[in-house]
Amino acid sequence: MSPFLRIQLMLLLGNVAFIGAWAVALTRPAGWKWIGAALLAFFVAVRVGGMWVRARKFPDEGRSRRAAILSTAVAALAVALWLYTALRGPA
Repeated sequence: MSPFLRIQLMLLLGNVAFIGAWAVALTRPAGWKWIGAALLAFFVAVRVGGMWVRARKFPDEGRSRRAAILSTAVAALAVALWLYTALRGPA
């Protein structure tokens, strides 16, 4: 398997973890805060870290770097929205 494909699969896994974190925040099962926080931390580590690894391994005239910066900003916004939902969401 090519390194580019492995990175893309990890990014996809990070997105799935983020969707899982939202599902946990909205359904609120027992221990939802810890599970949601762990899924959210995994999302940030894999998604943001994966984009920066991709930018370092595959430099293409700064496009990967800009994509990594945008991905970092979007991930920060996603975490803020998740926290807002977790704190103010359905009871």
